[in-house]
Amino acid sequence: MQHEHPIHIFINKKKYEIDNPVQTGASLKELASIPLNDVLFFQRPGEDEVIPNDKKITLKNGDHLHSQPPADYGWGVALLADAGIPTERATLHPEAGGWQFLVISDFQLPEGFQPNRVELLVKLPPGFPDAAPDMFWVYPAVRTISGMSPRSTSNEQLIGKTWQRFSWHLAAGAWKPGVSELRDFLRCISSRFLRMD
Repeated sequence: MQHEHPIHIFINKKKYEIDNPVQTGASLKELASIPLNDVLFFQRPGEDEVIPNDKKITLKNGDHLHSQPPADYGWGVALLADAGIPTERATLHPEAGGWQFLVISDFQLPEGFQPNRVELLVKLPPGFPDAAPDMFWVYPAVRTISGMSPRSTSNEQLIGKTWQRFSWHLAAGAWKPGVSELRDFLRCISSRFLRMD
C-alpha cells in the first residue's frame, strides 16, 4: 500500500523516508546500510523488540529503530579453553534475531550411549551470557545402552542436518547473570547425560 506522503522513521538516530509502512528487518537494514548479521531493534516502551530479517512490521511517522553488531560473546581461546573446548572444535553460526548457534565437534558422552562422540549444538540467545541458553541438540542421534532414545528427545532440522533435540531446561535460578558462563552450561549438559535416561 503506497501512502501519498512519505513516512519518516529514524534508524540509529538518522532520519529516513519510506513510501510503504510495511517493511521487513532486511529491507530496513538495506535502507540504512546495516549488515544483515547485525541485530535490529524496534524501540518500544519497556523492552525493545528484535526484528529478524524476515519479519514484517508496520511503521508510522516518528518510529525509532536501532541496530548493533551481534553480541560479542568473547570467543577467545581462553573462554573456550576454560570450557574445555579447543578452538578448532568450535564453530559459530549467526542466526536471525541475534541468535548464535555454537557447534562443538567431537563432544564425548559418558559410557552407556551410542555413539559416544557427537556434535553438540547450543543455541545462544541475543543476551548471552546474561540470558541463559535453553535445551541442546546432538548429531547424530544417540541411544542408551538398552537401545532406547533418551527421555524428552525429538528430531529437529537445523543448519542443514537432522539434530536430536533434548527438551531439557535449567532449574529456576540456576543461571546467574554476570556469573554463569558457557562452561557452566556444558557442565549441566554433561550432568544430564550422566542420568543415563
